[in-house]
Amino acid sequence: MTAIQESRTTTTGNPGTGAGTGDRAASAGSLGESLLRSVARTFGIEVPPSSIDRLVSSPSPVDRLVASPGGLDQYRPAPSTYTVRSGDTLSGIAARNGQSLETLLANNPGLAKHADLIRPGDVVRLGAASPSSYTVVAGDTLSGIASRHGTEWPTLARLNGISDPDRLSIGTVLRLPAGADAAPRAPTRVPETTAVTPSAPPADGVITPGRASVEAARYAEQQAAGHPSIGRCYAWVKEALQHSGATRDYMPGVAAKGAGPALEARGFQNVLNDPRHNIRSPYDAPVGAVLVYGAAPGATDRNAQYGHIEIRTNSGFASDYASARARTGPAEAGLEGRGRVLIGVYIKPDAGAQVAPVTPPRTGGSGEMTAANLTLGVNETYRADILHAATVSGLPPQTVAAVISAEAAADRNGQWRADSYNADSGATGLTQFVSGTWLGEARSGSSLLNAELKSRGIDPANTSDSALLALRTDARLSIVAGVSYATSNIASLQASGVVPRNLDAAMTAKVAYIAHHEGLGGARSFFRGDIVSVDSKWAGNVPASQRADYLARSGGDRAQAYHAWLTDYTNARIDVTRFMNDSGSVRPASVSTLVR
Repeated sequence: MTAIQESRTTTTGNPGTGAGTGDRAASAGSLGESLLRSVARTFGIEVPPSSIDRLVSSPSPVDRLVASPGGLDQYRPAPSTYTVRSGDTLSGIAARNGQSLETLLANNPGLAKHADLIRPGDVVRLGAASPSSYTVVAGDTLSGIASRHGTEWPTLARLNGISDPDRLSIGTVLRLPAGADAAPRAPTRVPETTAVTPSAPPADGVITPGRASVEAARYAEQQAAGHPSIGRCYAWVKEALQHSGATRDYMPGVAAKGAGPALEARGFQNVLNDPRHNIRSPYDAPVGAVLVYGAAPGATDRNAQYGHIEIRTNSGFASDYASARARTGPAEAGLEGRGRVLIGVYIKPDAGAQVAPVTPPRTGGSGEMTAANLTLGVNETYRADILHAATVSGLPPQTVAAVISAEAAADRNGQWRADSYNADSGATGLTQFVSGTWLGEARSGSSLLNAELKSRGIDPANTSDSALLALRTDARLSIVAGVSYATSNIASLQASGVVPRNLDAAMTAKVAYIAHHEGLGGARSFFRGDIVSVDSKWAGNVPASQRADYLARSGGDRAQAYHAWLTDYTNARIDVTRFMNDSGSVRPASVSTLVR
């Protein structure tokens, strides 16, 4: 084996220039010898001079580190004090040492009142340097990161140019403001001993917001005070709820009007339609309640598609701005005003509070298309989903139920099946969507289904077709998709003058069904009375046992026979009175009255 000879080169400093590299190496050797003798003395060990010479003659890694320029600077602790120089200011000293001015003043109480009187030579005590950045990991939210580092999420958003706090990518490095906590702090929680005294004892069955919700109201009002609206109402309300502990996470979703499912999943209850709470306007909501608004009919402002959300506070309402007035205007406006309509009042009581479920009485005024007058029989299990769909769409719940009844398959007991499937068309779910129509609704930014999916943390644009199609058997999603598709089709038919704008609830259900069954183009042909090609529809829809009769009644014209069959079928199947406790004088007219 060839021996490898170590070659050493000693470089000396240039004459007249002071200590060069060789001088530093000599100093390192002296330091190493001194250190070795000190260790030997400490442990009572005798080391022969020859051994010391041998050990220190070749610079060790430590020697080389010591000998290198500034080699140990990276291991030196941050200075604990700073000596003021001419021209210094406290804010400048704080910035240069990675601290906030507040931290510097806290470490130097005597300067708090005389910060402008520092002089050269004064010694200022420094705290621990603040971290300058944070790397996002799985499960992080912007508000959570901000809370753990002693700052607020809007500050982080501005500092990092973040326009949407709901979108954070794992691995993103965020800049932290000067003075951020070096050690992440635990999220703020309201102490269990915090007393919340209601203004009056709650009536029997009425629930009241818990401590965390009341704290969220206080926090939201404090944060929004003097702040103009920036179109971020949902983000600010999410932050207040998480900060106070009313929710454990930063809720998903973008559109405020779709906040209901996310709130319900976190223990909130919608009491808007519960007579015991008597909500006649937003002002009747208790402090700590979360108010959700949809767009009122005819609203055209740019934020109408998103709706609005705010928290009831001691002095009014707060979201990304604070106001004494609700989004709908004065109390006299009731539940609707200024382009918005109140669609939910969500309350979360304290854990363990003994409250009765918010279930409206099953009676209602004669002929009223209301939640209180809705009856579902064996399909009662779908009540919450139907009421939610009615709330976000503006359609009466009886109309929603009638459309589901006509579309969904039922078991032998008459209960609708969420997994309904048509083997001929491939239509699936309670409201029977074929693949293309469902995907279109899911990915349309203006559809209610799109907003509902986002409220669950699902981004349709980045979700595969197969994953989205599998959601057709989700009862609530299917019902919301059905009403979204219905309202869109009806609006289109009305805009083109095919059907009138003043449809009542009973006729709205029939028009919605025909548009869903036939498609928008087919619905136009139906109401104009100009159906031409119906071969596939005739074979796929009209029972074989009925075809001869309808052909005979139509003089052998298959198109007219199909039109007659669809008219009779719609009138028989789409009947809102079947879903009313008391139908009163409601007598649904035949859909044929709309045919030209």
